[in-house]
Amino acid sequence: MGLLGIVIIATVGAALSRKLNFKYSYLSIFSAILYIILAYLICKIADLKTALIVNGLLGLFDSTVGFLLSIKFQSNSGYTKEQSTNMMGLKTSFAILIFALTFTLVGYGIGLF
Repeated sequence: MGLLGIVIIATVGAALSRKLNFKYSYLSIFSAILYIILAYLICKIADLKTALIVNGLLGLFDSTVGFLLSIKFQSNSGYTKEQSTNMMGLKTSFAILIFALTFTLVGYGIGLF
């Protein structure tokens, strides 16, 4: 479910951002919602460690495959294809990993109530 969500956000979101002329980065709210929902659902069947591992791996997928898909589908990021490609790397993956883990804690916390 998480992989599919990331692929949809990256592909459909990139195409829409270009066609409707809005910044692709605005779609990060949907990624945050995805991480929150997944953590909430995981909370119902497993522990926090499992939620962090699952969403951490999804964050790494998002920062690599999701990033490449957004480039391929020509997202309106404000950068050229070359600039976007150069942004891929350890720093970007780490930032998205922290993003994913932060929203995992939010979703898991909501699930506890």
